[in-house]
Amino acid sequence: MLIKYTVMHRDRDAKKLQHKDHHQSMIITKVIIVDLMARFKRYRYKIIVALLVIIILFYLYSQKEYGSELMSQQEFKQPMDRLSEQLLFQRQNKNLHSNNTTNDRFLQGAAGYCNFPNPASIKEGSHHLDTQGYKLQLALMMIRHGDRTPIHTLANRPNPRISCKFSKNEKQTHWIVDKFITRMQNADKDGSFESMQRYPNQPYCRQSYLTPQGAVQELLNGLQAKHKYIDGLDLFQQDFSERKVLVKSTVYPRTYQSANAFMFGFLSDYDTRLKIYKAKTDFCSEKDSGLSCHCPGLEKYSEPLKNMRKMSKPLLQTIANFKRKMSRILSVDVKEIRSLTHVFDSLMVRVCHDVPLPCNKARDSCVDRTIVDTLWGLVGDDLLHHYLYNENHLKTQHLKFHPLLVEMYARMKNITKRSSSTKFVLYSGHDITLTPFLMLLGIYDGKWPPYASTLALELYSKEEGSKLHYFLKVIYNGVDRTRELKFCRGLDMCKFKYFEQFINTHLENMGLDDYDSECLSS
Repeated sequence: MLIKYTVMHRDRDAKKLQHKDHHQSMIITKVIIVDLMARFKRYRYKIIVALLVIIILFYLYSQKEYGSELMSQQEFKQPMDRLSEQLLFQRQNKNLHSNNTTNDRFLQGAAGYCNFPNPASIKEGSHHLDTQGYKLQLALMMIRHGDRTPIHTLANRPNPRISCKFSKNEKQTHWIVDKFITRMQNADKDGSFESMQRYPNQPYCRQSYLTPQGAVQELLNGLQAKHKYIDGLDLFQQDFSERKVLVKSTVYPRTYQSANAFMFGFLSDYDTRLKIYKAKTDFCSEKDSGLSCHCPGLEKYSEPLKNMRKMSKPLLQTIANFKRKMSRILSVDVKEIRSLTHVFDSLMVRVCHDVPLPCNKARDSCVDRTIVDTLWGLVGDDLLHHYLYNENHLKTQHLKFHPLLVEMYARMKNITKRSSSTKFVLYSGHDITLTPFLMLLGIYDGKWPPYASTLALELYSKEEGSKLHYFLKVIYNGVDRTRELKFCRGLDMCKFKYFEQFINTHLENMGLDDYDSECLSS
């Protein structure tokens, strides 16, 4: 009995001790929880930021680009994505489709090349003539395609993927986008353009393809032309028909889709499906110009002259320093940084689509907007030197684009003879079309034409007594450049006969023989 009692007593004491220990553990746990809650309350913001940083770093690591570029683009960025970009890249949120911007200086520099779509621009640059008796008879419009993905890559950096689907924001901001998509979806593929799609409609845009942003640019260009030519100047005289319009495009998806977008905006009041005609990059047409497009004589001017004006030593040194700086940022040999225009092309997709600019592996050296602006200036100097200070190149462009000039002149001449019903012609081309043509007219300023640039040659008539006189105006990107044309002799309304004289003498003024003789010689 004594042994049994002793065991029971010992077990009871053990249970009491166990209960006491459990009670003490509960008290300690409560104290710890209270302390943790107090600490969390005190440091909650730091803890949240730490967690966000961990999530952000994991997200960037998953992009496999040294944490410096967002290589996959979504139509709608999630709040966490936007927060990560603001924290790590110090980027500014801006609506690309409005006048609002947080960096006007940058938009006037390199970002001006992006030519961000702006609905307010539709009614700008109309240049309506004040009751002076002038009547618009013909408009010839040359455009550069809209925003595209890069043609070139940046050393060892792949280009970011850009969505080729119209975003919800683009549809909401621009009323015409949904109508455009519906029309293009219901249209048959054009066999003459190798069954190219009529508009951007892929998950991601392929290399050198038009983006939805580029299509919007051309839709707005078309609407602007409609506001000026149809609504304001009554180009079709209340009597539209398809035979009054002609559309030509080079055989590239970006120019073909740009032509579709422009014409949909331009003729948005009409239910019409126009045929688009294939063209070369220089728009030479033997049928429309009466000249041969085969010009072997161009070869003798393919090499620069030995006495060609050279770049200044300070400019050459600036370019060399820039290439060395880019090579350090990209961690590549400076020899891989060859063409400034190639570097600019691959960087601008990041600027135009708000993608972070590249950094080195350590992220202690990055391309910033100042570098991009510097590059923009150097590219301008390079292009200016290439197009204006190379006599052989000047001769080449005058010869190469002579047939297009003759075609444009012939179309105007037919209007003066009242032997043509064509009222509007669109030439959908490239920077390599627009730049030399601007140079040929004498109004090239050395700047790379922005995406969706426009050049219009407008023919007006005015009655003076019993005679009808004709005049020319030249509008580049909404700015009247007529007075700057040397052959216009400082006039705002250039006499058509002055343009005719220019067509007949511009080859001779370059020290060239007539077109046929130059092309057939070797």
